[in-house]
Amino acid sequence: MTEEINVVEIHNHNNSSGIKCPKCGSNNVNIQAVSDVKSKHRGCLGWLFWILLACCTLGLILIIPALTNSKTKTKIRKKAVCQNCGNMFNI
Repeated sequence: MTEEINVVEIHNHNNSSGIKCPKCGSNNVNIQAVSDVKSKHRGCLGWLFWILLACCTLGLILIIPALTNSKTKTKIRKKAVCQNCGNMFNI
């Protein structure tokens, strides 16, 4: 499984948000929306199975993965980053 993390947007919440860093206690905290992208790949046996099936069906089975390619999942979560000590924590 491959995992990729992208930072989408940053909101600066200085002193007015009430969010404090658990490590240093500072209010100088930025909130970031982080997207986790996970994609699932076939193993060796999976590829061998699909090649065997493609040979038996004269290549018609190769249309199915092209139509049902939903192997990637994206999840967006919020993280807070302290600007003083660099600590990243969940909200």
